[in-house]
Amino acid sequence: LQDAGVVLGETYPIRVVSDIKAERVRSVEAVLEMRRQNQQFNNDRGYDLIQLPDGKQTVVFTKKEFRIDKQGRVINETARDKSSKGSNNTGGRGRKGKAAQKKLLRQQAAAK
Repeated sequence: LQDAGVVLGETYPIRVVSDIKAERVRSVEAVLEMRRQNQQFNNDRGYDLIQLPDGKQTVVFTKKEFRIDKQGRVINETARDKSSKGSNNTGGRGRKGKAAQKKLLRQQAAAK
C-alpha cells in the first residue's frame, strides 16, 4: 500500500468502525447539516416534504432526532412526549392498548 501511496483513512477509507457511538454522532450531524442546507424539503414541524409524481408535495415521517425548525435547530420533544416515555401509558389506540389497559385495571383491582 505504501508503494502505491495509499494511506488508510486519508487516501483510502477505513472499512472497520472502531467507535460505533462516535460514528453514529457523526452520521446524525451529517444528516442534520444536509437538512439545514435543504430547508425547502422540511415543513414547519420538521417533517420531510417529498414531491409526488403529479407535482404535489406531501409530508412523510421523519425521526424525531432529525426534525429541525426553520433556524436549523433540532425540535425538542413536547412535554407530552417526555411524560409518556418509559411509563405504563395504556391510553394508546388499538388492540394492544386496550389489552394493556384491561391488564392494568385487573392489577389495580387485585391490589385493593
